[in-house]
Amino acid sequence: MTRDWKNHYLDYYIHHVTGTVHQWQPILLFPPITDLFYSDYNTLSGSLDISTLGYVIMPEHFHILITSDSGEKIMRFIHGLRRSVSGKSRRLIESENEGLRKFVINNMIDTKAFYDKTAGKSRFRFWKEKPRVFPMNFPLEIQKKLDYIHLNPVRRGLVGQAEDWPHSSIRHYVYEESTRILIGIWPQDVAGKTLPS
Repeated sequence: MTRDWKNHYLDYYIHHVTGTVHQWQPILLFPPITDLFYSDYNTLSGSLDISTLGYVIMPEHFHILITSDSGEKIMRFIHGLRRSVSGKSRRLIESENEGLRKFVINNMIDTKAFYDKTAGKSRFRFWKEKPRVFPMNFPLEIQKKLDYIHLNPVRRGLVGQAEDWPHSSIRHYVYEESTRILIGIWPQDVAGKTLPS
């Protein structure tokens, strides 16, 4: 079903992007992988002039709300982030250090699930086939999606309130605190912008 999904990348639109780890393995919160995700995200978004409205990183997937003056830049950012995180995560997973072993056991992760066999060859896959990308330009729809991603950890029972989850942009909005990904625009800025049809 995922293979039939067609993503669209539109200039100036807010894009809701969901990326999921292959076979839903909950490894995104292994601290070295989380750190490299943030680092690569910030480097790539800066170099491609991508603005982030909101984000949440969950154990096995992430949601981001991003925009740019170019749909092409959005596409390049998503592909670049996934490729970079995948390659670096592979090196971490294959290093089998003690910290990783403990994390894998505590979180019931099957590291063999990252390897697909095709024509007798084993191939590493960190992500599912491709991300889901939804372009949006209605302010109410964008606000609902922002609320949705911020409440994701609460719905999963990981925290009692959204502000307690350390891997999201919620504290930027509630307390105006810095988060590990720079938040570049506010919902009211999107509401005031005339978007191309």
